[in-house]
Amino acid sequence: MKTTYYLGGLTLLMVWGSQALAAPLAATLSGTLVVTPPECILNNGGQQSVHFGDILLTRIDGSNYKRPVPLSLTCTNLAKNGLRMTLQGDATTFTSSGALKTSNGKLGVAFYVNNTRQAINQPLNMSYTALPTLEVAPVKDTAASYRDTDGGYFSALATLKVDYQ
Repeated sequence: MKTTYYLGGLTLLMVWGSQALAAPLAATLSGTLVVTPPECILNNGGQQSVHFGDILLTRIDGSNYKRPVPLSLTCTNLAKNGLRMTLQGDATTFTSSGALKTSNGKLGVAFYVNNTRQAINQPLNMSYTALPTLEVAPVKDTAASYRDTDGGYFSALATLKVDYQ
């Protein structure tokens, strides 16, 4: 619903020295009053999981083992298609490209939006009519030394936040 309000005949009082003069100023002011904010549901309100399966340490390079992340969005009362997406979570300390921290301190998860690496906690503009593709891939700390005991299960948690613009 679009409601427009107009205000006119605004008078300003201007003071010059010790005399007060009234000077009329015609102004038209307008805006859009949004009565019902848009509501968007991401992935039908469900949580998404990505399983990498068994991965070899020697093959982890940020591209190998890339997996898709399902992304669907249903919005109502959307006045514009402009949205902002942010992948929120704890970043690794070993890479400057903003990978997601995992339960293994030598391993992270890189995000790719439309095949371009996206740093964690950095907003990205997007359109409701053209949702991006989202993928993840494991990354490792290349400066770390690895032992046989470094292997095993790992997990990470990120939040995908979509804001209306």
